[in-house]
Amino acid sequence: MAAAYDSPRAPSPADRVAAGRSDPDRVVLEGAHALKHALRFGADIEVVVTPDRDALLALLSDLAPDVVPRVADLAVPLELAAWRRVAPRELPSPALGLARRPRWSAAEVVAAPGRVLVLEAPRHLGNLGASVRVAAAADAGGVLVLGEADPWHPTAVRAAAGLQFALPVAQAQLLPATDRPVLGLDAAGRGLHDTGLPTEALLVVGTERKGLSAQVRDRLDGLVAIEMREGVSSLNLATAVAVALYAGRCAPG
Repeated sequence: MAAAYDSPRAPSPADRVAAGRSDPDRVVLEGAHALKHALRFGADIEVVVTPDRDALLALLSDLAPDVVPRVADLAVPLELAAWRRVAPRELPSPALGLARRPRWSAAEVVAAPGRVLVLEAPRHLGNLGASVRVAAAADAGGVLVLGEADPWHPTAVRAAAGLQFALPVAQAQLLPATDRPVLGLDAAGRGLHDTGLPTEALLVVGTERKGLSAQVRDRLDGLVAIEMREGVSSLNLATAVAVALYAGRCAPG
């Protein structure tokens, strides 16, 4: 008689979310805001877990009633011990989602219609995510990150409130070839409030401390600047991105 074998147990929702943190094809969404925006912009969400389903749905009924039916279908309640295992730090709202990660190439991002934001070697994932959030709000065509920082890291996704799903976002080591104007943000440049940004420009922003690298400067067609009060040397990355993108939209360009 053939031996009987137990079929493998399907992973629990908590196990799936935990595994998703190290899965390059998945994105973990932390909090209701990230979940809300991901759903609004077409994310393929596989599961949502929460320690308090009723509280989550009540919160979303106030914040985003348009996504409540979908979250109600997806949300799985967890015992507190299981929740603490998948959410080791306190979250501002009781939700974790697991979504499939969109795959955009660097070439696709720089070809996206509209102004494209390029971040060179951002050092802080929170600022990176906040910059993605600004780019989405300003209706930028996409965001390309040069260097090692992952724009799809859960910290960046939380800081962006899930708005990576609203526009093409990718990571690359080098800026791909393009025939579009490539402009660097630098204090020595032309004032953005007067000149604006061409509609099809790539705006490259470096770090607060080092600015743009020599390698990137060799690719630039010009420099643009944020006019600032004398004696003020720099702005936080996300603040600079916000000023530059909105100044570029409002001025002729």
